[in-house]
Amino acid sequence: MKSFLTLLLLVASVFAANTKIVSREYKLMLDPSLFSGNHPENAVSQYWNNLETLIHNNLNRASFGSLLLQNDRTVAIYDTAGSCLLYRNHLIFRERVENSHREVTLKYRSADRYIAGHQDMSGSKSDAKTKFEEDISAPFFSKFSHSTTQSISNSKNLNKLDDPIRLYPDLEKYDFNDSIPIVKVSGLTVHEKVYRGSFVDLGNKDAEFSLTLWYTDTSSTDPVLAEISFKYKDKNEHYTEKVTTRAKKLFEAMQSMTNYNSQTSLTKTAYIYKYNESFCY
Repeated sequence: MKSFLTLLLLVASVFAANTKIVSREYKLMLDPSLFSGNHPENAVSQYWNNLETLIHNNLNRASFGSLLLQNDRTVAIYDTAGSCLLYRNHLIFRERVENSHREVTLKYRSADRYIAGHQDMSGSKSDAKTKFEEDISAPFFSKFSHSTTQSISNSKNLNKLDDPIRLYPDLEKYDFNDSIPIVKVSGLTVHEKVYRGSFVDLGNKDAEFSLTLWYTDTSSTDPVLAEISFKYKDKNEHYTEKVTTRAKKLFEAMQSMTNYNSQTSLTKTAYIYKYNESFCY
């Protein structure tokens, strides 16, 4: 029996070591007030014009495309009120709704690549898609995100821990009481606009930019958060030195755009959990 358990641990270790980072995403918080008004697309376009100039001056690389609105949806995170059992176990259970499509994502995040890689994030739906990604924040901090996204019906209630456990069976290992209620964290539903379609040539990889605006009310014209990010992908994790060096140089240059960058904005997940300071306590 001991040798069998040793073999299982070895297999698990090999799995984690071979879990490939399919994308690397660099994220930077912006001053949301710069995108206020009835036509945020104008400010988004102006930001891209300034960023293109920086790309050409600092990287001497080609850029192309425009940042256009591609997603207009709502976002909510679910957890247990008063205890935040999911968050305290490094888990984020997120719901997105756009038009008639509703999907959920369970994400495990860790600063340790191998801890994140060990997690079994399998979903129970036929359309479940799992990703292992590296998220990089300013000035240059990495976290590793193992997540699975899958669709759910519009009539599906998310009101107790049994719901994410049924959707993501490996959650059973935490031995949660599946009858404990889950609710939207801080009672908050965010209105999210995502602008995409701009790219930079990093060599054998093109990186795509996304500019995301968050509003706490669908009728508001004043975003509470703004984030610019860029990512490049490779399912086999073949990231060359030239590509990664150029990406790092670009990220550092973007941090020099001090008239746009925010030094105080929380990240998106942190914003939801901090919106109601007493939610987890």
